[in-house]
Amino acid sequence: MKTQAAHYLRYSPAVETIHPGEEEVFQELTDTMLHITRTMASHYRHAYRPVHAKSHGLLVGKLTVPGDLPEMLAHGLFAQAASYPAILRFSTNPGDLLADSVSSPRGLAVKVLNVPGEMLPSHEGSTTQDFVCVNAKVFGAADPAAFLAGLKTLDKTLEYPEALKQAVSTASRLANLALRAVGVHSGLLDSFGHPFTHILGETYSTVGALRYGSYVAKIAIEPASRNLRALTGKHVDAGKGFNPLEDAVREFFAANNATWNIRAQFALDSDTTPIEDLSKEWPEDLTPFQTVAVLTVEAQDSYSDARQVFVDEQLSFSPWHGLAAHQPLGGIMRSRRAAYEAAQKFRAQRNMRPRVEPFRIEEVPR
Repeated sequence: MKTQAAHYLRYSPAVETIHPGEEEVFQELTDTMLHITRTMASHYRHAYRPVHAKSHGLLVGKLTVPGDLPEMLAHGLFAQAASYPAILRFSTNPGDLLADSVSSPRGLAVKVLNVPGEMLPSHEGSTTQDFVCVNAKVFGAADPAAFLAGLKTLDKTLEYPEALKQAVSTASRLANLALRAVGVHSGLLDSFGHPFTHILGETYSTVGALRYGSYVAKIAIEPASRNLRALTGKHVDAGKGFNPLEDAVREFFAANNATWNIRAQFALDSDTTPIEDLSKEWPEDLTPFQTVAVLTVEAQDSYSDARQVFVDEQLSFSPWHGLAAHQPLGGIMRSRRAAYEAAQKFRAQRNMRPRVEPFRIEEVPR
């Protein structure tokens, strides 16, 4: 049974807890992300994202908000019936370009275009709303300090040979499979040895909370069409070439349309649904996800050369690209604002590619 709207947490600035000294942690996190980006630029003679550097599918689609949402769901992007063009980028977690056999968590970033309304101060003049998601319900770190520690560990592995990363990935994946068989989930093992599953069959989540107009919520993107649900948990032969995930996405969209549900899960209180601790899952039996929009993608070339250059080189995705009504909340979300911006700026300068925040879907090459 769905919780009544009166029981959901109302948004106010007081839902966040600003910890003393967090700006110093944020600065160190920004410095670490820049170090990862610079290190990879020295290796590849080209700058890539410090996380989710490798893309596997680059798609254009349409996000449709229905006209019959109840009042509590009709906020921000979802306030009224409308259809918006959207750009989707599927990726995996590392900041270096590894073979897909070094399996890691997956990401999906969605950029919605032509969005009306007041934007966040850092996004004024633009008309896009980004949702930056991973295929998890909790984050691998509880708070910014733990996030920084994990990022420093990732930074240290950049100099390791790929053969070593492959060995760690294989060992972690086998241990992960054994734990999953007895109902135990390990976020740490997921980070180093994610199962070889189809990237299109995953459910993705912002993990961190966002303002949802008058409320606070997380956003999830869940397979809705039968052909996507059939891919959930489906094995992919990750040893088949360097880019089997890209190949799988391209093969699917060569002949298929697909649909995802955009769903919102609302916060209840700081104990049951913590905003500052992303390591704790929000209980779905108390606050279930509710569908607020549909994302549709038609058959297309999911990875043309021109599109790869445009999306990977010129576009950036950030939780801080969006409406004031969907302000990111919590320490880890706050930490990403300056860190992502600094990394994006460095990539643009190093690669001599102008940054683009598109106003028309026609700007995306086929």
